[in-house]
Amino acid sequence: MDKSALDKNPLVSICTTFFNAGRYIHRVIESCLNQTYKNIEIVIVDDASTDDSERVVREYTARDSRVKYFRNDKRANVLNGKGFVADGFLKMSKLAKGDFAMMMGADDWLARDYIENGVRAFLKHPDIAGVVPDLTSLFEHGDNDIFTFDCREHFSPGTRSAEWFIRRIYRPTHLYVSGFALVRSKDFVSAMEYFVENYYHNPSKSIPEELREFFRRAFGIDSILFTEVLTRYKSFIFDNSLNYIKIAHSDNSYIPLEQNSLSEVFKKSYYYFLIYKYIYKFKWLKFYPKMKIFMGAQVLSAAFIGFFQCGFRLSFLNMKESKKLIYDFFGELSFFEVAMAVIYSVPMTLGRCFDFVVRKFTKTNAGKSFVFTQENFLDPEGRFKANG
Repeated sequence: MDKSALDKNPLVSICTTFFNAGRYIHRVIESCLNQTYKNIEIVIVDDASTDDSERVVREYTARDSRVKYFRNDKRANVLNGKGFVADGFLKMSKLAKGDFAMMMGADDWLARDYIENGVRAFLKHPDIAGVVPDLTSLFEHGDNDIFTFDCREHFSPGTRSAEWFIRRIYRPTHLYVSGFALVRSKDFVSAMEYFVENYYHNPSKSIPEELREFFRRAFGIDSILFTEVLTRYKSFIFDNSLNYIKIAHSDNSYIPLEQNSLSEVFKKSYYYFLIYKYIYKFKWLKFYPKMKIFMGAQVLSAAFIGFFQCGFRLSFLNMKESKKLIYDFFGELSFFEVAMAVIYSVPMTLGRCFDFVVRKFTKTNAGKSFVFTQENFLDPEGRFKANG
């Protein structure tokens, strides 16, 4: 980092919350403590874990004052044996003391120069909403910190307008990585407050109870946070020198819905639609109709592909269960929007089929050689290694 940036040396808060993360929380902490940028704090909110999480974290707090540990005395709003972590997300954001802040999954980690490059970008472009990273997805194997490469989500680096983002967040372009962007701490708190107030404490009465439970577990937060931050800015930056390493495994799924029937297709699509509905309807109204048309086309495309994949079995349709979900979903759309969704679903379906064929016959590990490096805290065999 150049001298002018070092002179400013803003504090950066890296925040995470969890329940029972003793097996892997060391990866977050090690990757943060070994950042090339040193003026950081690691804000950890433990939702009354019953494993050895507290012992693991307190070993780090004893060695380095940058690790800040906060423990709930009891799990937040436990229902049916599940703790609801949305309040934990808000708590960790308000505990952050930095000029800038970001959220992390408790089983993920950051490349070694993530914070340095993020601060540099912010200081060079002081009017942006935030710095959005590349995302590297890895599969975890067992409990021994060994990983294999899954994929790399990458956008061309540079400045994008807020409207560019808003037109795309609901599309399958993996912009949820924006949930891990580096932003100003005040915006981090404001976005968390927005999510907790509107999706957790006071959700619309029309939201199904099952979805309310998912919201209490912070489902959708990665899509909403940066979308809300952008309401106050004109632009943001993609910076591929920032690499967020995300671990893919079955425990990551907030909404474990299969798509083996028409009702399941519509349920999952409707739940995702409701995530976006409230922020678009009240904060990005001019883009609300296009969002509805796209998601309508998407669910029709998914329904046709699902019907095809099951061999056009009539049992897939299951109209008794599907009828209400179809009505609820398309009840949100005008007649014109439904018509446009039907028309748009045709090229969308053809495009998805083409993409499937390409993926099936094209295997690539592009980017893999750039993942297993010391900069990403990985050795050539895919083991997490903080030093050396």
